[in-house]
Amino acid sequence: MNPTPEQPELEQLSAELAGLLERLGLDPAGERPARRDRIDVRFAAVAAAHPGRIAAQDAEDTATYLELELLADDIARRLSGRAGPGEAVAVRARRTCAAAAAVVGVMRSGAAVLPLEPGHNPGLQEFLMRDSGAEMVLSDSGLLRDEIPVAKAGPFVVAVRPEQAVRRQLPERTAFLALPSAGGNPGRALSVEPVTHLDVLSWVDVALPTLEAGPDDVWTSYHSMSLDLGMREMWGPLLSGARAVVVDRDTACDAREFARTLTAHGVTVLTQLPSALARLTTAAAGTRIPSLRHVVLAGEPVPPSCPAAWHTAAIAPQATVWDLTGPPTRV
Repeated sequence: MNPTPEQPELEQLSAELAGLLERLGLDPAGERPARRDRIDVRFAAVAAAHPGRIAAQDAEDTATYLELELLADDIARRLSGRAGPGEAVAVRARRTCAAAAAVVGVMRSGAAVLPLEPGHNPGLQEFLMRDSGAEMVLSDSGLLRDEIPVAKAGPFVVAVRPEQAVRRQLPERTAFLALPSAGGNPGRALSVEPVTHLDVLSWVDVALPTLEAGPDDVWTSYHSMSLDLGMREMWGPLLSGARAVVVDRDTACDAREFARTLTAHGVTVLTQLPSALARLTTAAAGTRIPSLRHVVLAGEPVPPSCPAAWHTAAIAPQATVWDLTGPPTRV
């Protein structure tokens, strides 16, 4: 992304953002938003409050809240008239600081996000797009056969797909489409499942006050967006004015390197599947992560052995471990 704008340019861009907030039904003066039941609307409010703060960073770049917001708005404009409520847009985004803008932009168009992992089997991607009825694709990592580019927004290409033989009408307020968790209903075909804006925001609204999290925190964005947890965890930091450290795939697969990343970036809030925390506990044994103050477990049942091993390893003695698979519980 571009470097943080100098002050005069920042003021001009903030004025543009104020106009955007008015169109979204928000008060740019900072009053309580009229609508707070959508992720993209809440993100716009946070971007207005913290325009120059770093929202996300990856191994190579950073993006401010204002930069992400303006890119998201550009994406929404490119999708205007091509996608909207009741429809899905496939997002094939690499794990970079710009990925959140792709998600917000699709949501702002009124459509739902179908997250696809770049590099996954093309046949699986095609199946998921047919299952969701997606006829538009937003990609920063190449296009598949029969996907025709029609526009560009920042690093993302907007492409159209062949018209679906059977169109799928998604439920109102769908934010994204998730694959069912492993071990779903026996005999049931693999199928995407709608997750609403309210469902995600309810998770965030429990997590933030429980953790007393705010703009000074640093969170990881560790999991793939193709996972339910990956599409939830990014909003902890991005809806509280904090910074999200986007963990690339290679680092996520190397628990030792991930432990070094946590220390190097001063991460304060770590969200993990219990199985991933178990790997980190083993790999980081004998090290210390002094900045870490919360470990959030979600996405899988939490076996007692998982937090017990973490506490015994004393990797982050000051950190509180939470089970957020249900009501918040210290473990």
